[in-house]
Amino acid sequence: MKQIGQRIREARTRRSWSQAQLAEAASVSQPTVANWENGSHSPRDAALERISTALEVGRLWLLEGHINGANTNTPVDPALDSGYFSTPILHIPVYAWPRAGQLADIETTPPLRHLAASVQAQSPFALDCDDRAVSRAFPAPTTIIFDRAIGHLGDGTFYLFEWQDTILVRRWRGNPERFEPAGDPGRFETLFPHTRPRILGRAVMTIRCLMD
Repeated sequence: MKQIGQRIREARTRRSWSQAQLAEAASVSQPTVANWENGSHSPRDAALERISTALEVGRLWLLEGHINGANTNTPVDPALDSGYFSTPILHIPVYAWPRAGQLADIETTPPLRHLAASVQAQSPFALDCDDRAVSRAFPAPTTIIFDRAIGHLGDGTFYLFEWQDTILVRRWRGNPERFEPAGDPGRFETLFPHTRPRILGRAVMTIRCLMD
């Protein structure tokens, strides 16, 4: 029976990524990825979320090997996969990328389309990503599902926020508090805000559209 490390390796090699490339996308070191894959350690929740996003596979598939947005030859056992099947399928509105000051009024504008997704989110909405600073985590064309219910800021989690009249997506880090890019190295700066900017949503899922 495959373990989580084997599934990480399988998803990584399917993308033709090296361990170093996955390490960069998941904001860890290459030895950490090696330890995951050889079974010495298991990724923590925040790292698991970043792996899922970077490799475009389902979190549940990584954890248990059941189908959740990724291909697998393992038969789905409804009894074991009850967490996934108990999650409702929501019809989520997808909007154009907002400019500063527009997100508060987004519900008054017609969405571009709707997508159906099984996602645990209290108040979801989706945007077609238009932020080159996170192109490695969200390569175009990617649709990001956000939850307006933010809760506490989780280290390593991506958030949508308003910063100096611009709408951005960045990865939150603490100690010191900062927002990190996930694009081409050296092209985009890490933000160290003196006051916390207005957080608009927490990224909970990504969907890539491979067709026009």
